[in-house]
Amino acid sequence: YRKVKGAVIRSPSIINAAGVQRPVPEVAMSTIRDVAKHANVSVATVSKYLNGGHVREQKEQAIQAAMQELEYQINPYAKSLRTRRSMAVGILLPSALTPFFSNMLQSLDASLRRAGYQTLVSFYRPDHGIEREKLQFLSRAGIDALAYTPENITAGEFQDIFSAGSMPVVLIDRMIAGIQTADAVLVDSAAAVQAAVGRLIDRQHRRIAIINGPPSVFTAKERMAGYLHALSEHTIAYDPDYVQSGEYAMRTGYQGFLKLMSLPQPPTAIITMNYDLTLGALTAAQERSVRIPEEIALFGFDCSDICNVIASPIPIIQQPEQELGSQTAQFLLERMNGYTGPARLAKLHAAIINE
Repeated sequence: YRKVKGAVIRSPSIINAAGVQRPVPEVAMSTIRDVAKHANVSVATVSKYLNGGHVREQKEQAIQAAMQELEYQINPYAKSLRTRRSMAVGILLPSALTPFFSNMLQSLDASLRRAGYQTLVSFYRPDHGIEREKLQFLSRAGIDALAYTPENITAGEFQDIFSAGSMPVVLIDRMIAGIQTADAVLVDSAAAVQAAVGRLIDRQHRRIAIINGPPSVFTAKERMAGYLHALSEHTIAYDPDYVQSGEYAMRTGYQGFLKLMSLPQPPTAIITMNYDLTLGALTAAQERSVRIPEEIALFGFDCSDICNVIASPIPIIQQPEQELGSQTAQFLLERMNGYTGPARLAKLHAAIINE
């Protein structure tokens, strides 16, 4: 025990091998003043460096060396109290299982880390209840901003959770009808699909089918619009028998392919609208020994990692995943650094490969 200003407190102690209780030696934590002294710079210079300000390269190297030698650790909680920032950004996505979302996430996370931010990543499967629940949690989690790919949330639900100006939100890959207060970074899916269907038509295909995602999801609507526009542009009649839709899942692509090929007049070409749908269609074709492209032409959306290595590589719409992540990070950082202008929309170009 020891006395501190008249009060008796218990000092930390340990019991050695002989059973004797001895005080634990106190370890002095390095402070910003220690770092400044060791680096031979001012405390203000160290503070400026720690808060992301510009410091001359020679001084920066000296500060980094001093921090490493002294094992100086930044206290993120103290920093957040000073700056009123958590230096954390939330990311909410439907899934991490497809390369599209995982590649985009890696790019987004790397861009934010370079700016000094950590990320809090969550997924909702997709499930409307979980999506809403996780949005509510993230809105109260103390993060500085949110990057979010919506699926089933309405404009009313979004506005209930995020009051005007509560935190910056950037929508990725999809928009919410009626929301004009959030920046958005999208891929121009409609233009990409229109171009892909046009290529099939140029190869003399007239019976062109589509396997698409849920009709209520923004990306599925956009891709369907591109498909219909291409048919109309080439005066090809729309046939509902050539449209299959369902969850963005392998089983939708698999079952959709089998249904289309069992029609009295099956299509001569099929375009699939995401990675899982393409993989499902390819699996069905292989199981039923349907030769591609001899018996049916297939045009995929994403899935380049598999479609590049099969015996006859199929053409693919390749989304700019890295750019999608970096552009989202740029919008987030600009908002967190004080930009208060109107909501912005970035539409990125998707390339066609393997033709």
